[in-house]
Amino acid sequence: MSNLFEYKKNYAIKEYTTKKGITKYMFQIYIGINPETSKKSTTTRRGFKTPALANAEYRKIEASVRNDSFVFSTAYSSPSQLTFNDVYLRWFTESYRNTVQSSTIYKTKQMFDVHILPAIGNMKINAITSDVLQPVVNSWANKYTKLNILSRYAKRVFDFAFTLKLIIENPFDHIMFPKRQVTNLVKDQSNNFFSSLELEKFTRYLLNNSNKDNTGSIDFTHATFLLVLAYTGMRKGELLALEWNDINFDDSTIDIKRTLAMVEGGKLAVQPPKWLSYRIIDLNNLILNLLKTYHEYSSESILVFPNDKNTWRNLSKPNTWIKSVINQGISDFNATYIQTNDDYYKIFVHQITPHGLRHTHATWLFEKDSTITPKSVQERLGHKNISVTLDIYTHVTSNQKEKLKSALDIDF
Repeated sequence: MSNLFEYKKNYAIKEYTTKKGITKYMFQIYIGINPETSKKSTTTRRGFKTPALANAEYRKIEASVRNDSFVFSTAYSSPSQLTFNDVYLRWFTESYRNTVQSSTIYKTKQMFDVHILPAIGNMKINAITSDVLQPVVNSWANKYTKLNILSRYAKRVFDFAFTLKLIIENPFDHIMFPKRQVTNLVKDQSNNFFSSLELEKFTRYLLNNSNKDNTGSIDFTHATFLLVLAYTGMRKGELLALEWNDINFDDSTIDIKRTLAMVEGGKLAVQPPKWLSYRIIDLNNLILNLLKTYHEYSSESILVFPNDKNTWRNLSKPNTWIKSVINQGISDFNATYIQTNDDYYKIFVHQITPHGLRHTHATWLFEKDSTITPKSVQERLGHKNISVTLDIYTHVTSNQKEKLKSALDIDF
């Protein structure tokens, strides 16, 4: 009875109902002069299931204030003044930074700085309701292609705020996500690869127009880099970070144990491969011999593909190389077709990215040998989830079914 009587006399404890219709209890209590601000401060605690639990916490804080043992925290001293940006900085520093690689930190910080903080950074964290947030999410859907990523990271900050009892609930729990985003913002990646026939044409063109003396129309380094990507399935960062001692010419293998990445501050740094996908992959004779020749041609550097200063090349360089090579090929094929009328030169290949060569390699493996399993391709490419590999496998088998269907058709 004493606890009940004590609670009834504690008029600071208030009952409230969450948007999910759940009854909970909260209170606000004076905690003294904040030494950092020299101002009188209060703290609010929410989310108690019963008034007795709320009262117990209230009395605990009250006692610590009375004997000067209450520890002030920016997060709890004046929650009504905290902005989303304030909580984000604490989440980023205390909860997030130490759980991911440097390159991920850089990308996440960019995402918040460019997209999330300009929209809600200056808003008070406890004033951002779902009604306030919904127009923001709608705006993101109209402007950006990766709405789910923006929302997921912003939601994590609200989850952190909820854990600190700065908010009653996460406003993202009541957001209606637009089913359709602006389609012209989405880049079509469905054709970002070569078929086996296109790969053969691309390969032949690079080999015929480059050499170790660098007297061909295509730079030998550029040609070698792109062909190694196409026939190993490596990520461009993995190849840019590759060192000569990672290549075993006797066993015809490459040991992939690092990648080049952009880290915080916009700097290049080497780190473990994505998803910690350490692996040793086999090389075919084409790439093995090409690398042997390139080793004779290249400077005495630890890196296989260094810049002029024998350090890492910028991550954007391979994108420039492949675009330039394909444009040149289109022009050369067009000129040759006009002169010879040979159908082989009627069409070269379409533009793809360096990452498209990785997709190309998986496609080539599946088309080359029907006994190759998705699991073995996943291990070779270092995919985190086999679902990524299966998407490519499904695409290839669907094309094969269409070809089979066409072969069954008979014209009378």
